[in-house]
Amino acid sequence: MTATTAERYVPTRAAQQAVEGHETEILGALGIQWRESQRGHITCPFPGHGGTDDWRWDARKRKGYCTCKKGFSIFDAVIEMDGCDIEGAKLRCVEIIGRDDLIRTKSGEGGAFQKTDAASLLSAPAARRDDTLPGTYLAHRLGVDTGDVPIPTTPVVGFQALAYFDPPKGKGTGKPVKAGEWPCAVFGTVDAEKRQHAHRIYLAPGGSGKADLGTDASGYTRDPKKSAKRVGEESTAGRSVFWGDPSRSPWCIVAEGIETAAAVAFAFRAEIEAGEVTVASAINAGGIEAFGPWPATKRVTIAADRDEAAKITRPNPTRRGERAARVFGIRNRVRVTTAIAIAGTPGTSADWLDVHAEYGAEAVRSGILAAVAYVPTPEEVEEERERTEGVASLRQVERDYPLPTLDSFKLAYQRTEAGRIKVHQFVKVGDEIVPQPIATPFGVVARLRHADDGDTYGLRLVVEDMGGKRREIDVDRAAFARQGAADTRAMLFEAGMRSENDGELTAVKALKAADPEAEIVVFRRPGWHELAGVEDRFFVCPSGRVIGAPADSLPELSVNARIRPAIATGGTLEGWKAAVGAAASVPRCEHWIIGTIAGFAAPLLSLVGLDTCGVNLSGITSGGKTTAQRLAVSVWCRAALDQRDSLLQSARATANGVEMMAARSNGSVLAMDELGHVNGKELGKIIYSLASGVGKARMTADAQLRASHTWSTFIILSAEKSLEEKVRGDGGEWYGGMAARIPDIDISGVDRAVDHAVMAKIQAVDRNFGHAGPAFVKAMIEAGIHQQAQTIRAGINTTASKIAGEGADGAMVRAASPFAILLTAGRMARQFELLPAAMDIDGAIRWAWARFQKSTDAVALDPETQAVTNLRAWVAERWGSDIQATEPEEGTRAANRNALGWYDDEAVYIPAHRIVEAAGGTLKEIEIGRALKAQGLIRKTKDEDCFFVAYVPRVGKVKAYALRRDEFRMSARHEPAFAVHSGGRA
Repeated sequence: MTATTAERYVPTRAAQQAVEGHETEILGALGIQWRESQRGHITCPFPGHGGTDDWRWDARKRKGYCTCKKGFSIFDAVIEMDGCDIEGAKLRCVEIIGRDDLIRTKSGEGGAFQKTDAASLLSAPAARRDDTLPGTYLAHRLGVDTGDVPIPTTPVVGFQALAYFDPPKGKGTGKPVKAGEWPCAVFGTVDAEKRQHAHRIYLAPGGSGKADLGTDASGYTRDPKKSAKRVGEESTAGRSVFWGDPSRSPWCIVAEGIETAAAVAFAFRAEIEAGEVTVASAINAGGIEAFGPWPATKRVTIAADRDEAAKITRPNPTRRGERAARVFGIRNRVRVTTAIAIAGTPGTSADWLDVHAEYGAEAVRSGILAAVAYVPTPEEVEEERERTEGVASLRQVERDYPLPTLDSFKLAYQRTEAGRIKVHQFVKVGDEIVPQPIATPFGVVARLRHADDGDTYGLRLVVEDMGGKRREIDVDRAAFARQGAADTRAMLFEAGMRSENDGELTAVKALKAADPEAEIVVFRRPGWHELAGVEDRFFVCPSGRVIGAPADSLPELSVNARIRPAIATGGTLEGWKAAVGAAASVPRCEHWIIGTIAGFAAPLLSLVGLDTCGVNLSGITSGGKTTAQRLAVSVWCRAALDQRDSLLQSARATANGVEMMAARSNGSVLAMDELGHVNGKELGKIIYSLASGVGKARMTADAQLRASHTWSTFIILSAEKSLEEKVRGDGGEWYGGMAARIPDIDISGVDRAVDHAVMAKIQAVDRNFGHAGPAFVKAMIEAGIHQQAQTIRAGINTTASKIAGEGADGAMVRAASPFAILLTAGRMARQFELLPAAMDIDGAIRWAWARFQKSTDAVALDPETQAVTNLRAWVAERWGSDIQATEPEEGTRAANRNALGWYDDEAVYIPAHRIVEAAGGTLKEIEIGRALKAQGLIRKTKDEDCFFVAYVPRVGKVKAYALRRDEFRMSARHEPAFAVHSGGRA
């Protein structure tokens, strides 16, 4: 059937492509005389202008130019000449060039398409409507006069013609395919919550039955019944067509299908008019199950279809109508009394319209009045219990994993066919909105404001892990813009999220739009912090516990920075004290006391603003170095090398990994075991990096400076060699600053045969941990120590000077600072009764300082002495090989320019460009020269103002340092090369 109104049009892109190269032809048809190759200007042909020599057409650019209109298209020319609009111009152009095949028609008033959502259908323009069609159709189905048909009280609209569209081809992502236009009856639907929708029935001409719509591209017969287009993703199940007022009637009769319900309404017309009965038409059996009684409804009768006839394709009867009635009954048994009236006779398939057609309205009436009261079976009660619990579990998931509210698309939780609760995305397939599972549950709990990172924002997410448990993760919003949110997606997967249909991309898309109301102030790292509006500092423990902050403004530690509960705390504080007491009681194991008090050092160090520092325990294996580290770490958490969030870690890590370890240990302690895993050259860099308190500055993918890790902590290292031996042994350079930042404590001579029973007591720290650190900080705050940072710092500096000794230089005092911090922290912990009163903390510090002073590391604190010592060793190692005589002795090779140095009877000559290397790289060349001259080690110089010579005898012009041969003398043997000695030949 053709449309009653029509407007022709041409798609713009098609028109543009069609006219290319035909512009001159079109101009000629408009009466504009312009040749294809013409140049120059003509009198403007546009009405109202007529300027002489003003108008021209540029065939190459396909544009016209005139003083009255610049840069116009061929369509603009048509508009000017014919006085039409752009749509008319496109039509005229394609008609001129003979492309009528491009012309389309729009149906409906004003040439606009009729929208098929419920609101648009029910408010269609009068010119399109024929509101007699619904009544005519129902009269035809009931076999009664039109005037006798009961018309629903819900809205009803008839269309003279309404387009019918098949779903898109392929995967449903294209445009719907128009099949034609037919008359249509539209019935409005509503539910007890006043939510509306509509249902379409396409009709035969004149409303004489349902339309024959033919078959679609797949060969299936098109269904003339179709729901209105759904706006949004909300389910419309349960919305019904009504006869009567459901807000007043105490009795509601529910039938399946509009025509069947009309037959019931015809039979109960008097009761409907009296307000005693309401008839509702559920669209299908699922609508009966979802139907919700109105508040005024006390009694419901389900006028169910009978589906008991066997078919060739379905030998077992479905009983769908009866099952739907019983589902309604069990779900609403508390709210209303339910009765069920099944149409027809047993073993057949029939509805109440069939009863009306065969036996009349009175048979419909009597059959429904004879409805049987619904009584649930035990199986139905059990199934409903399981269903209710299933709904309850779905609601629980919705509460535990709250999905963000979105404007452009919708996510919701539903059960999959396998019964799993998953996030579903609602996607459009044809005219239908279909839910598709995309991921296991995830949600957004709150937005995060990072108080220690410029108040930047993040999100607190919750993810159902692979064990079905709720897991929290924190993500930065800035990460959404980096590399397709790869970091965020990796975190979701790591937390246990599973996805399908690229669900992780949809999840990130939702997270980008998430705007939760709740806000949590978080810190990226533990330790001391300040917050606007909070008077004093407070402390955030690695476990996430906050000490000293007001309860009404309690911030949090980022989930990603927290130590897991199983690693954060275990056992009791008393159990830990007993283990520590056992360690302190062992003679000649002072390093265990050092390890214990190291766990309390960082809260003091970071409070007073001192640089990160620490100690290194060196010595052969099985000396208890790792036990000392475990004692330190147990103050804050479990010491477990196999747990990545423990504060005890292997030194086998990248520079970035070390930075992350340090940041996580801010304000507590960082223990790194077995430096043997680290190359000495890298170790030197790590020492300086850790002591600096700031990680490397790195760039983001978009060339922006990324925030660096920062920390303030106390470090306790362990190795079989001293740091100086490790660095130099691997070809690195050792500087005094390294020794001052992390002094070495040689544990040689400690008791290596501690009784097993005592060791078992000490090892109880593996079961009792994480209590002492928070208790220490709490005691500090209660005593007001956190408000005395400057006083405490002055005390630490004074203690460091005393430890270093009278007259010590700055380098030595700095090296004593870690020991001063340990001493102050240990005394304070003992005062707070966290450590045994008998623990000899002062003695342990004296022992540790003495060990450091005897170590080779301490030599680096006097760089001039170290440089000369290194120089002597360098000369000795190369004498006679790379350092050669300027005048060769008998049997030796002649000096050459490839030598690293030379000597004669008076001096040893070291080339100036080698002197820094020879001195160990600890000083600059000029500083080495001053040191050599000050110690009287230079034999001669070029002049009084320099430290070197410009000429080496018998070698040539070489800038070199001439060192005294008698100070760097090597024993020489002046004898023939083949002298004979007793016992053999030399």
